[in-house]
Amino acid sequence: MTYRHDRPLEPGVRVKVPIGRGSRIGFVSRCDDTSSWPEKKVRPIMEVLDESSAIPDVSWRLMAWVGRSFLCGIGQALSSMLPEQLLKGESLSPFVDRSKKDERSAFSMEGFYRWLDEDRLSRYEELLGDGSTRAIISFPEQLRAKVFLKRLEDNGIVGGLLWPNTGGKKKMEAWLSVRDGNCRFVVGGPGVMAAPLSPDLVVVEDEGNDSYRMQRHPRLNGRSVLTRLAMDSGSRLIVGGRIPSSRVFRKLHPEEERGRSESRVVFIDLNDANRVSVPGASDEIPLAEGTMTRTLDTMENGRVVLWILDRKGYVGDLKCDDCEHPLRCDCGGTLRLFGGRGRCVRCGKTFDIPNKCPNCGGPVIMGRRPGLEALLPIAQAVVSKERVFTWSADDPKRAVDRRNRIKELSSGGLVVGTRKSLELCDILDVGLVCWLDSDGEARRSEHDARYSAYTMISESCWRGPSPERRQVVIQSRRPGKGWQVSLLSGWTSFWRRELLERSELELPPFRYLAEIRVSCRHKERLIDKLVSAGLDVMDPDPFQDLIWVAVKHLNRLYVVLESEYVIGSAEYPKVVLWTD
Repeated sequence: MTYRHDRPLEPGVRVKVPIGRGSRIGFVSRCDDTSSWPEKKVRPIMEVLDESSAIPDVSWRLMAWVGRSFLCGIGQALSSMLPEQLLKGESLSPFVDRSKKDERSAFSMEGFYRWLDEDRLSRYEELLGDGSTRAIISFPEQLRAKVFLKRLEDNGIVGGLLWPNTGGKKKMEAWLSVRDGNCRFVVGGPGVMAAPLSPDLVVVEDEGNDSYRMQRHPRLNGRSVLTRLAMDSGSRLIVGGRIPSSRVFRKLHPEEERGRSESRVVFIDLNDANRVSVPGASDEIPLAEGTMTRTLDTMENGRVVLWILDRKGYVGDLKCDDCEHPLRCDCGGTLRLFGGRGRCVRCGKTFDIPNKCPNCGGPVIMGRRPGLEALLPIAQAVVSKERVFTWSADDPKRAVDRRNRIKELSSGGLVVGTRKSLELCDILDVGLVCWLDSDGEARRSEHDARYSAYTMISESCWRGPSPERRQVVIQSRRPGKGWQVSLLSGWTSFWRRELLERSELELPPFRYLAEIRVSCRHKERLIDKLVSAGLDVMDPDPFQDLIWVAVKHLNRLYVVLESEYVIGSAEYPKVVLWTD
């Protein structure tokens, strides 16, 4: 939007402007002496809220870059990264730069990959120990960030702040504390990318973890944002973890530490395994004799066992057993059965399941790929019901329930959970991790499915203190073959094979993949605009609101989408950018 004022205003200054019959709080993006609009048609700014920008230049430049690079516009970048109090126009002191960065340093980037968590954390602690380094240290999980900050404080390294994983008053207080130089370094989860700091050092721990991608729109990638911040600030950037992402491996070719997990990884052939039928599901849950025997032996020693099935709910892909017509949400997403109700896997909306097929009237609705709800009674039949617990992102929800469940597991037990349950390796004595459907994890339609499966299983081998005492069982129809070979040979061999295939198919990291969601009534019009711009467009399902666009450079796609973000539009395209 263009407005006029009687004097120049610097970028980042907040203003109150008229829109329609109301008003909004906005940010000045730039000032020009002239406008292509006639002066009488340009409305004046109602009120200037800041004499100078309350936002540090480095943060303003970063959010402008986010708006362009994640194809969401600077407005959504500001809404995502700034405290809500700034967006509402609340009074704020001007920014005074108190940093001691007199001149810009040269940006550098290095990888640090070690299997053991302790090796990496010790290195990060060493980097912060000089007492003067201004730094941002990010983790994919807030709990890991909190534990690391406490470790630093216990070892006498002070001056740090834990970036909150919530908004509201806590985020505002943290934002002001960092901006005003009241802390030397910031530790946090993926949201720490919004910290208004020009750091000397940026560390992105477990940089390939998908948790760095925001769950809410716009789905920013914390690793990419922090990398840009480091480049713009002339910082030293360290990307670390157990396994590098595809983009980092291709760019840095980091050295691999040779881990010794061969004796701890057990492959079990599912072709000879027992299969437990699940009422209402066309698929069965495989459960090998070796898995059950090892589970009972481990629990007898007072240790914790994890059975991992990375699917929540009872069954998924609900459809008619007669005509195979799928049940879908209004948004086009498929339904999964949760607690007796259907839930859209895309938007989360819940439904009552019909008694008969809405297409043919058939009386039987079936599902595929049983989840945790279906696995729980099977686990309770194998061991004592009182010693079986669940663990996922949704369960336990409250902190008190989480503490109580950990306490109950302190003397051993069986946990039925998703990948989220691997965090228990940091807290409890986990002696056995069983992947009940490793093939299913790698069979997902996403281009990075094999990488996701490989990193999950590797994490279960090495996460937490003393992982060398832990055994990992992998149930598979092709045990130890294909991508699973790399569980023994290492991630260098995995990425050489994987990147060769991705290069031939022109998948990330060789091209960007933009996942665009737009309502079906606007879909054809947008596809025509994208094709006219010479872009490679894929429409996987004419009846869904999804478009894929593959590009080597983002500028042309940005120009096409820019015209879709106009005042008065009933909706805007939602874009997820896949870089790895």
